[in-house]
Amino acid sequence: MNTVRPVPISALVADQAIFTSLRRGGMSGYHLVSRSPGLTEGEAREIATTAPSHDSLIVDANNTVSVNFQFLASQRYALSRTCQGHPEYSGRGGRQLYTHFLIFSPDVLRYVHFQPFHLYRDALTRGLLHYRPHPSQQLPRIQFSSLYPLPTATFWEERARALGLGDLHRLAREIRAVRRPLVVPFGGNRSDLVECLLGMLDGPLVGALSFSTSLKPSNVRPYRLCVVGES
Repeated sequence: MNTVRPVPISALVADQAIFTSLRRGGMSGYHLVSRSPGLTEGEAREIATTAPSHDSLIVDANNTVSVNFQFLASQRYALSRTCQGHPEYSGRGGRQLYTHFLIFSPDVLRYVHFQPFHLYRDALTRGLLHYRPHPSQQLPRIQFSSLYPLPTATFWEERARALGLGDLHRLAREIRAVRRPLVVPFGGNRSDLVECLLGMLDGPLVGALSFSTSLKPSNVRPYRLCVVGES
């Protein structure tokens, strides 16, 4: 397993945003409650339009969060984690959903060889993306690590087998062959499935592949790959 050549840490940065149901600044219900100053108004509107709201998360024994990835009109990427929070204060039942976004340039994705889960795990180890009942209204721009592993496609194939995900080649071929949205039912760990799948695809294809690992399909969330629970 090789590693990439270190570069100045200042080159690997991301803005942040949090979308959830919270009373703040005269607003209530689901809205963008926190953001970095570097987030543009256009990005804020697009994120708020496509972010998941009440009852959008698929929770089961193997999945309690959804990892999501999309390409914004601003030509930056948005990587996010959706989880449950406190019981919904509005009285409609269920728990609030909490989605923490990281917004970064294509250069960052190319640097990690088109594996967004490297950035996801990096952020988690830094204490980011986790649920906060009262997040700060202004969030700082964050810096990623400058050193990441670069596993081969064979590594991801073997990892998929070791995790009991089965042969992902058929799904990889389908993604390469068709451009329509795909809804893939899977009862195991859906984040593991997508991470291994991305590792088997060519980089430019990953860069064009929006996905969610555990959100209900919706017309307002135009993910090309939606992995859902088994009915």
